[in-house]
Amino acid sequence: MTKAERQNRLLECIKDNHHISANTLAEKLGVSKRTILRDIQDLEDKGVQILAHQGKHGGYQITNDTDKYVLSMTEREITTLFLLLNESLTYTNLPYQYEIQSILKKCLNLPQTHLRRVLKKLDHYIRFNDQHIQPLPSIFNDILIYSSERNVMSVEFTTSEKPRSENVIFIGMVCENGSWHVICYVIGTGHTMPILINDIQDISYSFHKSIQTSDITLDNYQTFYE
Repeated sequence: MTKAERQNRLLECIKDNHHISANTLAEKLGVSKRTILRDIQDLEDKGVQILAHQGKHGGYQITNDTDKYVLSMTEREITTLFLLLNESLTYTNLPYQYEIQSILKKCLNLPQTHLRRVLKKLDHYIRFNDQHIQPLPSIFNDILIYSSERNVMSVEFTTSEKPRSENVIFIGMVCENGSWHVICYVIGTGHTMPILINDIQDISYSFHKSIQTSDITLDNYQTFYE
């Protein structure tokens, strides 16, 4: 069975069932669950609308049905709303923090799997430490991708007006005192350090080597400072 044939069969299985899990799809098609997840992402990238419902009776579904209350928003608008609500929790005095947290949680559980992955990356790799927010740097999206990939990157930047180059792994981004910093794990020292994003001149993929940094997050990166 070719990839195209498998993906067509996958779509038929989803259409024939009200909800069907990735494990069941894997059994029906004789492939691994990982292959099913890759196929679903590939189909989504091609424009197929696949919904993922979580829970005991959840599974994948292709449907045009809508909920009773619907906001017509683009992916960019939902992403913007998610960031604004996340930022507002750092300083708002309005009596709606529970509702804001509820909305953020609902965003992270949207059935559109591609959008849900984008929002989970934002939730995992971004922190707002204060309300003095500047416009996003131009390489913001690139750094977000690098932070989720955790590949070794070569970054050239300026510090104290001196050029510097390091092989690093990007952990995530922090906005503090009105400026965006990327938190890096520096391969040469084995420690983390913040780099002002506006000081970065160039980023490129470095040597291909697996280095375990999953234990370093935006919640604990300061404990790895030199």
